[in-house]
Amino acid sequence: MKPWARIAFWVVVAAQLAFLIGFIAVRDADLREGRTVVLQTAPVDPRSLLQGDYAILDYEIARLPATTPNWSVGETVYVELREASPSWRNGGYSLSRNDVRTEVFIRGRVDRPGHLDFGIGTYFVPEGTGHIIERAEDVRVVIKVDDDGYAVIKEVLVNGKPFDPDSDE
Repeated sequence: MKPWARIAFWVVVAAQLAFLIGFIAVRDADLREGRTVVLQTAPVDPRSLLQGDYAILDYEIARLPATTPNWSVGETVYVELREASPSWRNGGYSLSRNDVRTEVFIRGRVDRPGHLDFGIGTYFVPEGTGHIIERAEDVRVVIKVDDDGYAVIKEVLVNGKPFDPDSDE
C-alpha cells in the first residue's frame, strides 16, 4: 500500500471514531444535564426478527390534535411540556422555537400526517422480554430533554415500576 493511501485510510478511521465519540458524548451530556420528564406511552410492537426484542413506543403528545394546522411531513414541531402527575402533558405546539412559552419543550418532526416522531420511539429489551411491555396496562418513559428539545430515554416504567426483564408481570 502506498504511503498516501495508508495515511488516508487512518484519517478516515480517525474521523469515524471522532464522530462516534462526539455523538456518545452529546447523548451522555443530555442524560446528565437535561431536564427529567415523564411521558405517557402506548407500546405498539415488541419484536424485530433482525434486531431482537424491542418496544416501539408511541407517545400521547405525538398525536397532533385535529385543531392543529396540517403541517407537512418533515417539518420540525416544538411541543411545550407542562408538568403533571403522573406524566407531563402537552402545553401547545409550535413550528418556531421562538414561539415556545414554556421552559421545557421537546423537539419532534412530523413523520406522517397528524403525528410526531421525537427520536425516542424504540426501546430495546433482552430477548424474550418484549411481552412484559406489550401486556402492561401502563407504560411511561422517563426521558431527559436538553435545552434544544432533544430527548434521550433514561428509563421505562411498567405499571409504575422500573422495567425489570426478569419480572413476569
